[in-house]
Amino acid sequence: MKKFSFGELFKKGTTSTGRPSRAATRIRQSYNEDILAPSFAPEEDNGPPNASTFPCYDFLRNAGILEDFLTLVNRAGLTTYMGDEREQYYLLTKIFVESFQFDNKQYEPTVAFRIYGNTVTMPLKDFCCALDIAPVGTASRIDDNPRDLLELYRGITDDDCRTIQRGKIRNIQLPAIKYFAYYIATSILGRENTSNISSYHLAFLNIALTGQTSYHLGALIARRLSTRGPIFGGTIALRVLTFLNLPIDPNDVPLAPRRLDITAMKSHHFVTTDSTLENMVYRMLFSDGEEKEIHLPQPGLLSIDRQSWSCTKEEVDEHMKIQEFHQQHDSEDVGTSYDHTITYPGASSSTYPEYDPSSYYGDTTSWDRWD
Repeated sequence: MKKFSFGELFKKGTTSTGRPSRAATRIRQSYNEDILAPSFAPEEDNGPPNASTFPCYDFLRNAGILEDFLTLVNRAGLTTYMGDEREQYYLLTKIFVESFQFDNKQYEPTVAFRIYGNTVTMPLKDFCCALDIAPVGTASRIDDNPRDLLELYRGITDDDCRTIQRGKIRNIQLPAIKYFAYYIATSILGRENTSNISSYHLAFLNIALTGQTSYHLGALIARRLSTRGPIFGGTIALRVLTFLNLPIDPNDVPLAPRRLDITAMKSHHFVTTDSTLENMVYRMLFSDGEEKEIHLPQPGLLSIDRQSWSCTKEEVDEHMKIQEFHQQHDSEDVGTSYDHTITYPGASSSTYPEYDPSSYYGDTTSWDRWD
C-alpha cells in the first residue's frame, strides 16, 4: 500500500479544472460527454447514497450462468474488486461521490475528492491501484458511437440497428452478459443507470468479451463519478479510504447491503415476475420488440462460448422444439425397466455443476507498465 505524507494527501482549495462545486449550482450541464444515456434530474445529484450491489451466487448458479459471469469478471480484471463485500457507509459514500472530480491532464491525470472532512488529490494510477484495476488503455473521452463499441452493441443485441443512444441494457440477449452489465451499472460505475446502455457499459463489456484493453477503465470510472446521478459508489469509496490508511468515522452509519438477487432481477425484467430460484424463466428481447420466455438454465443455447453473442428467433424456436422432444422422450422412459439412464445436456438444472464459494476468486490481475 502506498504511503502519503500529510502534505501530499490533504491539499487545500480546488483543482485546476475550475469546475463549479455542487453547492454552487443546482443545475449544470453534465461534464461527461461520453454518456450516451439521457441526463438525470438535477435533484438526484444530492440524493441519498445506495450501497454498491454484490452478485447473488444462488441466482447465478440456479440460472446456469455463474461460470460465464465469473469469466467476464476475470477478463475485465475485476475479480478482487468483486470479492470486496465489506460493509459500506452512508456519509463516506455520499461525501466522496458528490465531491469527486476528474482532471485528465496530459501527463498525469488526477482525481480529487473528500474523505469526510479531508480533501484529497491523487494520481489516476493510484486511484486504479486502490480499486485494483489495471491502468491501461486510452484515458481520452470516447467519441459518440465509436465503431468498435457500436459493433459490439449490435453483436450482443441480435443486430439492433438503433444508435447506442437509444439502446437499453434489456436489449442484451445472453443472460450472463446482461447480468454483468447490471453489475457494472450498480457497483463499478458509481452512478446507477440500469436502463439506457452507454459507452461506459460497452467499454467494460468490450474487454470482458474480447480481451481488448482499448479503454482506460479507471478513467471511465472517474468520469462517471464526476457526473450527476444516483449514488452507488460505496465500494469505491471504501477501497480508496483503505488505500489511504484512513479510518471510518465512528459516527457513520452502515448502508443496507444490496444484491442482484431474484427480486432485483425481476425489477429489471430479467426474469418473469412469477419466477423462483427453482423455476426461472428468462425474458429475451429481440430487435423487433418481440419477447420470448426461456426456462433457465440453458447452457447449450445461452453460453458466452457460443459462436455469436446473440440469438435469432428461429434459433431459439428450433432449440426449444428439440428440448421439448427430448423431455417427452425422457418422460416416456421413466416407466420402463431399462437399467440405463439417458441424459440430455441442458434438459435439467440438475446437470449444472455446483461451485464451492471459496473458489470464486482468483489471483490479483498483474498490471503492465502505464504511460
